[in-house]
Parts: sequence; structure tokens; C-alpha cells
Amino acid sequence: MKLLAGIALMGFGTTTGFGQVVLESSFDGTMPTQVQPGTATLAGVQGYAGLGLPGRQFGGSFLRSATGNTVHMTLTNLPAHDRVSIDFLFAAIDSLDGTGTFPEGDFLRVTVDGVTIFRESFANATDTQDQTYVGPPGVTLARRVDLGFSQGFFYFDSAYDLGRDPRFQAIPHSSSTLVVEWLIEGPGIQDLGDESWAMDNLRIVLGSGPVCDGVDFNNDGSSFDPTDIDAFLSVFSEGPCIPASATCNDVDFNNDGSLFDPCDVDSFLLVFSEGPCTLCGV
Repeated sequence: MKLLAGIALMGFGTTTGFGQVVLESSFDGTMPTQVQPGTATLAGVQGYAGLGLPGRQFGGSFLRSATGNTVHMTLTNLPAHDRVSIDFLFAAIDSLDGTGTFPEGDFLRVTVDGVTIFRESFANATDTQDQTYVGPPGVTLARRVDLGFSQGFFYFDSAYDLGRDPRFQAIPHSSSTLVVEWLIEGPGIQDLGDESWAMDNLRIVLGSGPVCDGVDFNNDGSSFDPTDIDAFLSVFSEGPCIPASATCNDVDFNNDGSLFDPCDVDSFLLVFSEGPCTLCGV
């Protein structure tokens, strides 16, 4: 299932458990006016369909770009905030060659207001090829498999939920304007028929005030599920993490410096129901 059936530009009053959603796009059928794609175009996702967590899966179409092309996103008149999170699915397509000299040297670089927040190489050939990116648990959705864009015998395709990489979460930002740029650069860039990349399910979320921990409390890779409530309440009452093999987050859920207080339960339940993170008395 796609995050949305089509494009939805959310109003500044729309909230999730992490803040205000100011742009949300599944790239199905229409290009958001805030995105300046350069030579990138909308294309069917082919074998990428269904990859990702429920509610955050590839499907329909995505924004596909040749290497060497910059995709810009510009948001203006943003409400007051002190951080921004960038959620998106990333498709590494066909003969990306990782680190090295031509034909190698394919680096995804993402900047926020001109400042680089992410630069890693991606490679789709052999297991020993030099790819610098090693994703945290749950980020890599597929690695070197035929997803419909490669020749399928040497170079393959890969998929990542880069929005789950902490480098894209809670980025300090307070300006009323936000400019994000995506580019695969380096000595190895080649034309679309040889290698490319794509993004899907782009979501920009503003945050302010206290920072709550992720709603995947028991770190099982599935957010907003009943086991997170069970695990949180069990740990709060000094019981075990649920399931026993899981690693639960700190019980100071709202990070106010006070462990095992009622406000942690209030904040957890609010965030779980897509409300705001709260501090006691706020």
C-alpha cells in the first residue's frame, strides 16, 4: 500500500506523533509544485512495489533521476519550528558502482539549506564492491536483487527506507524557508540507461518543543503496533521488555530527565495516537 493514493500537500495544522507535516507526496501521477526535478521524471516502480513497512511502501510511481541531476525541494512560509525530519524511500537502480574512480564513484549527497547532511556511496554489483553506506537496522529493504531495472546477472537494484536513518531525523532548523537537494555525484555518473536512482513517499515534518523517543518502543521494526504499548507499560511497571528478546527504549520517553513518571505514559500514548509529545504541565 502506498503512503497515499496520490499527492497530498498537508496543511500546517496537520500533526503526527513527531510534528507538523508540511509536504507529503507519493509521486503518483502529479509532481508537487515544491519539487523542482531537473531531468527526473515520474516512472512506475516495477519490482520495488510492496517493499517497506506497512503504510510506507513503494508503489505506483516514484521520482526517477539520472545520476548527475539535482532534485530540488523548496518550502516557504513555514510555521515556527526548531527541527525538521525528511522521510523518503530511496531506490538505488542498476549499475551504481560505489567508491572509486570511473566507472566507480557514485555518491548520494543530500543537503539542507546548502549544508551536507548525508553523503554515502552505493553499489549494486558484487558483495565485495565498495559501498560506504551501511544502514541502521530496518533501513535496507532489498540489496542487490532484480527489481525490474537491471540486467539481472551482474548489476542489480537495491532499496532503502532512508527516512529511518537518524541523519534524516530531527535536523536542527528554524528558518521559514527550507531547501533540500538530492544528487548522486562523483566520477562515476553515467546516463539513465546505465544507472539511476529514485525516491518515493517523501514526507517533510517540522518539530518543536520536547523530543519524544520513536514510537517503535520495542525496536521490532514495526511502528504504531500494540506490542509497543505492551512493552512500554511493562517496562514502566519495572517488568521485562516485550518480547523478551527485544531491546526497549529508555523509560524517560519524553526526555524530561525524570524516569518512571506519569507524564512518560501520557506522552507515549499521545504519540502512539499521533498526538504531540508533551511535558508534564505543558
